[in-house]
Amino acid sequence: MGRLGAVAVLAAMLMMNEGQAMEIQQFKLDNGLNVVVVPDHRVPVVTHSVWYNVGAMDEVPGKTGLAHMTEHLMFKGTPRHPAGEMDKIVQRKGGVQNAFTSYDFTAYFQKVPVQELPVMMDLESDRMAHLTLTDPVFQPERKVVAEERKLTTDSNPADRFMEQVMRRHYAHHTYGHPIIGWRQDIAGYTVNDALDWYHHHYAPNNATLIMVGDITADQARPLAEKYYGAVKPADVPARKSPVEPVRKEALSYIAVDAQVKVPLWEVLFRAPSRFHGVADAKPAKGEATALWALAEIVGGSDSARLYQRLVVKDGLADDASAGYDAIRVGETTWDVSVQPKDGVTADKIGPVVWQVLQDVVDHGVTQAELDKAKTTLLADEIYGRDDVFNTMYRLGVWVTAGGDVKHFDDWQGELRTLTTADVQAVAKKYLKSEASTLAVLVGKPAQLGTLQPTKDN
Repeated sequence: MGRLGAVAVLAAMLMMNEGQAMEIQQFKLDNGLNVVVVPDHRVPVVTHSVWYNVGAMDEVPGKTGLAHMTEHLMFKGTPRHPAGEMDKIVQRKGGVQNAFTSYDFTAYFQKVPVQELPVMMDLESDRMAHLTLTDPVFQPERKVVAEERKLTTDSNPADRFMEQVMRRHYAHHTYGHPIIGWRQDIAGYTVNDALDWYHHHYAPNNATLIMVGDITADQARPLAEKYYGAVKPADVPARKSPVEPVRKEALSYIAVDAQVKVPLWEVLFRAPSRFHGVADAKPAKGEATALWALAEIVGGSDSARLYQRLVVKDGLADDASAGYDAIRVGETTWDVSVQPKDGVTADKIGPVVWQVLQDVVDHGVTQAELDKAKTTLLADEIYGRDDVFNTMYRLGVWVTAGGDVKHFDDWQGELRTLTTADVQAVAKKYLKSEASTLAVLVGKPAQLGTLQPTKDN
């Protein structure tokens, strides 16, 4: 039996039993720093990371991109460790490091041999409290970020387009801001903007230290207290998730861009995350897991309904899939993405997609489809635990979205008891036209068919 078959068998066994909860150890320092440890003793390596409960969603109009800008600046040094020294130390210790910014968090990590963990804690706790910024340091980095935006977003027609789609889909919520920031906002940053952001959000009582690898909480506690315990807490502003009001009609953004080589057709539905419902509603227990399974059944693979209909049966597309991001601070989206086949106009895609979705709404899914989805999702979980970075990342996303690590594996129980009726219920509730945003991008007007480009305001 191959590895995939073995994992599928194990996943099926987990479905029949109580599941396999990950061993997660946790404690908190007096200054408010939350510490999470996942022991994994297979190799003498540890992934050390600090996750701040701040991201692009916390920005205000006119200052978009500050979370990402501050991520860049965190590598500019402290009085003890000047700019560039941290990178050299991590490399000399046989490690790698990086950072990333999202809507809900900003995170920094190093993966090193376990004996180098104290050095990583020393470096990371130092820049948590003692980042040094001056205008001569700030301005060149601001230009680097402006150039990054130019290279990664402004020069990419699909990225430019999706910025406009999200601005419309989240007209009131800050999820409608690009993480990298609007071009005019980047041009207007000052060093004081960055310092204010740093001093208000970078504090132990607004962070979680996550370590995954050859370490236990008992071993980690004295190190965390030594290196992070002296960092003073800050008066962190209360986090707010802006409300996107209920909509009564569908939205769309349709564009033609001569730079586009591969057309794009997507529809985004407003959906609850595990922690926040649509239009500030309270999320219902189990809905996120049901929506996750629904995405797998409808568009999770080439054997799923969308692919089989649009690609295999009708020959309208080269690819078709569905996706759902359950772990967010605010509401989220349940999406369908289609790549029309060359020569197929975009207006031919929508009616077929809606037929597929309406069939689920009207008739539900089969038990065989649901069983396969359950096995696939659990198999992915088993595979994922082989990668300490993946474990660290999933835990970081969970805690910064508002999750308690005690409930990190609750979805397994929900998945095990999920019924076809549950899946049909969320399809009926959330796959509605008035809660959708259609996004179509083509390279030539003729590729739209009967669709008309959106007139920008």
